[in-house]
Amino acid sequence: MKLFSCPTATVAEFGEFARRAAGLGGTHVVVSDLPKSRWQWEMDLNDPYPNWGMMQATIFKVVIPEELAEWLPGEYGKRNLEIVAERGEVLRSLGLKAAFWGSEPAWWPEAVYAAHPDWRGARCEHPKRARRTYFSPCIDHPEVLGMYRRAVAELCRAAPMEFFQFLTNDSGGGICWSEGLYPGANGPSACRERPFRERLVGFFDTIQQGARDAGLEATVGVFGSIPQSEVEGTWPSLHEKQAVAGKDRQGRTSLMAVGSKDDFYGSCVYPARGIPQVVTMAEELERSVAGAKGGAGADVQYSFASMETTEAFDLVELFNQRPARGLVARMELLVRVAARQVGAAHAAGLVEAWERIQRAVAAVRPIEGGGPVLLLGCVNQRWLTRPFVLFPMELEAQQKDYYRRFQFQTNTQEEAADLMNLQAYELIRGQACTRLATTLFETAIGELRKAIELVEGIAQESAEGTGMGKMRRLGLRLRALICLIRNAEHAAQFQDVMDRTDFGQQPKPTAQWRLAGDPRLREIQQITRAEVDNCHELIGILAAAPGDVLEMAESAEGEDVFMLGPDLVELLGKKAGIMMAHWMDANRVYERFS
Repeated sequence: MKLFSCPTATVAEFGEFARRAAGLGGTHVVVSDLPKSRWQWEMDLNDPYPNWGMMQATIFKVVIPEELAEWLPGEYGKRNLEIVAERGEVLRSLGLKAAFWGSEPAWWPEAVYAAHPDWRGARCEHPKRARRTYFSPCIDHPEVLGMYRRAVAELCRAAPMEFFQFLTNDSGGGICWSEGLYPGANGPSACRERPFRERLVGFFDTIQQGARDAGLEATVGVFGSIPQSEVEGTWPSLHEKQAVAGKDRQGRTSLMAVGSKDDFYGSCVYPARGIPQVVTMAEELERSVAGAKGGAGADVQYSFASMETTEAFDLVELFNQRPARGLVARMELLVRVAARQVGAAHAAGLVEAWERIQRAVAAVRPIEGGGPVLLLGCVNQRWLTRPFVLFPMELEAQQKDYYRRFQFQTNTQEEAADLMNLQAYELIRGQACTRLATTLFETAIGELRKAIELVEGIAQESAEGTGMGKMRRLGLRLRALICLIRNAEHAAQFQDVMDRTDFGQQPKPTAQWRLAGDPRLREIQQITRAEVDNCHELIGILAAAPGDVLEMAESAEGEDVFMLGPDLVELLGKKAGIMMAHWMDANRVYERFS
């Protein structure tokens, strides 16, 4: 099996991707990248936790059983089913199969359980990241399994669905009595004594039976926060075409990942757009050749960030023609890919730029706790648009509401004001950690600057139609990525100074001349100035290529905790203005220099 996935906006774009996948030897294409289920968040906009789950496809977001019709939005499900059916027709015309990648069992509205209390399964939310409880359905209950079976059958009739992969115990979903659940093992008393392996295999059997009802044979797997003891305890009980944590019943890897660093979560560069990571992808392609099923060749999932990542498509095509083994062969392969992008004369320079980008990402990637730092910080905590001020609790409503309602923070307002509180996880704390993080950030910035010199040099020397426009765009995107990394660096440094400050002690006034002053005052002022300058630099980049360097919602209605709004330029200016207006706040706590 060669499974391909890429987010697409229209059926025409999906058709183009499916044809590319077929040309690259694809057998299955993911059809479940669907519009966000924003209705889940709108049930309670004060709780950011549904933002995790509303990004995930689920079976009942596409096919709504009659039993759930009262509580799930019918028009949303109808449109999703239409999208899946349209994509299914495209795949049938190309002789390809469909794949569903989502989250199960995923939480249902509380009103469902009020009407049917025996359907309530595990409490599955992260207790420190949610304001209320969320429960997934019990997959031991025969009525729940019956809904899954019928829904899967309808899904498979809409598209030739022969592969299902589910994230669980995460992002608003979970399995009863699993030790991997965020609140700990929990669930209804009725199924407590049933072994995890029986529960999971029974669910897999139900999904597969639903596919058989539509005349198809499906492979089904699950991954996520599943303890190794539960994984190993389940492997021997698995049936054919079933997998847990990427391995089948013989403990063999069932699906190799290629392009795994291309999605918004795995890339470590989000919200920057179109940053190629083909060096890592080439390494993953090489590993996939080794295979995992008795040396017979592994099933592979190829992930692409978008249709514009032509270098990734070229890489897979050229690798299929002549697989690369070893560092030298991989570099030669990348030179051939680069030659397609910018011509043979500039290929070596582009490969070096890709290598520099990879080094930069490698420097930032370790700064991770519960998620990549740029995602959790710049976006989820709105570091990018919230002002860095010494007295954040004193900000007026109009100075903070614009970012606070899109900030992922469920605890107290004081915790929300702490820049380093990332979804109840302290990623960078203390002088030593801040110094180390700064070193890594600066390392990344240094590599990106060298990459920018290379790609902008190629753009200047290239003739029209030989990659010049793409290199210019990549140069801007890399400059925007530097601004994001600077933003993260400044956030860590600013909070570190705040943590070293006693806000209950005021400086004593003195008329002494040549006063040494408090070094923290200079630190705060330097960080403030650097971040204000960073805001204006990013404003200039966004003005040069609006909507092309960072992922942003097309309309105000599309902004959420994980997606920046279309008014980013305005908000960056507002942030810089607020920071400058509060410049003198530092004099309230630090002794001034003469």
